[in-house]
Amino acid sequence: MESKYLKYSLEELLEEKHFIAWVLRGEKNDEWKKFIENNPEFSNKSTKARKIISLLRDTYEILDEESVLEMWQNIDRFEQLHKRKVRKINLRKTISWAASLLLIMSLGVISYFYINEKENGYQFSASKSITKRGEARLVLSGGDEIALTEKNSILSLNNDNQLTINNDSTIDLSQRDSKKEAPMNEVVIPYGKKSELLLADGTKVWLNAGSRLAFPTKFTKKTREVYLEGEAYFEVAKNEAQPFKVNAEHMNIKVIGTHFNVSAYPTNESVETVLLEGSVALSNETRFGLTKNEKILKSNQKASFNKTDKRITVVDEPDAISYKAWTEGWLPFQRESLQSVFVKLERYYNVEIKTPDNFPVSELITGKLDLKESLKDVLLALSDVANLDFRIADDKIYIDKKIKELHMKRP
Repeated sequence: MESKYLKYSLEELLEEKHFIAWVLRGEKNDEWKKFIENNPEFSNKSTKARKIISLLRDTYEILDEESVLEMWQNIDRFEQLHKRKVRKINLRKTISWAASLLLIMSLGVISYFYINEKENGYQFSASKSITKRGEARLVLSGGDEIALTEKNSILSLNNDNQLTINNDSTIDLSQRDSKKEAPMNEVVIPYGKKSELLLADGTKVWLNAGSRLAFPTKFTKKTREVYLEGEAYFEVAKNEAQPFKVNAEHMNIKVIGTHFNVSAYPTNESVETVLLEGSVALSNETRFGLTKNEKILKSNQKASFNKTDKRITVVDEPDAISYKAWTEGWLPFQRESLQSVFVKLERYYNVEIKTPDNFPVSELITGKLDLKESLKDVLLALSDVANLDFRIADDKIYIDKKIKELHMKRP
């Protein structure tokens, strides 16, 4: 059990999905009980949170987003108006009042946003997860799978529901899942491969190794929504009447027409968005869907969403164009750690890089690698920049620091 829960406020605990799953469904019951026993200071807070969640568990009224937002604003205004009075009430009455107010004003919200969480957003097919080995594949909304045998597959959709693969075979999707409003297809790209997609609206997407994208056959809703895990570069076709939205691990990126790169690998500590052209709105909704942290990103800026503290930071990125370089087979790095470079090479070449325990993986390096070359040539170039030795054994790369030559003085 993670120690971060000890620092959670009551509100944060009410928004923690693993805590909710324990209270409502008893998931990881033994782990939670042991955690509370070992951390008695956490017991009081968890008890209060469990009572509030239990009070709301049997209500299934579904509220639309506008109603939820309005309700939250009313609660906030009420709290501000009575702030001084609330301070005079003792702690027990305050908790009781807060729980009652939350129960009255938010009836049904927790049930809707937690119990029906899987229905709110798209869930990638569990059985179609990304693997380091294996071939790339297209998973159609009906469940049929098509192997993508090329190292760089090219998929193209048109408005007539025709899907062309590698400018060769064409699939008619018009008769598939006609009952669904916007059936989702998935393209899954393992390590060592990439893919290019032309969506039905004219948007171009480059999908990097170790990534997957869910997209509809046609965009029929008010927004053109896709779902990303991993890294992708987008050139969005402009349509002011139908904004384009990328959902990437709790981060929502909304645009009209622009060029940007998104890196949202599950193993990374943050989700990064770099804007090359236009402007985008980035937001991170709380699990209740009641509040929204929104930032506007302009050209040549980078936004990072920290998965731990749930904050979005924006900085200028003069070299934004370099974040597109991977689509053309280049890997530039500016004061980037060796560990980060190794991870990218592992994905691109589908290899495993091993280093000794004392290897300085946090060392920062600057340079540019041509990934169109062989792995051996790339490692030779990297060895000059980072002063390292390497040995290739099948799909494993063994790295070590070069031993400096000792020049002996002549007697």
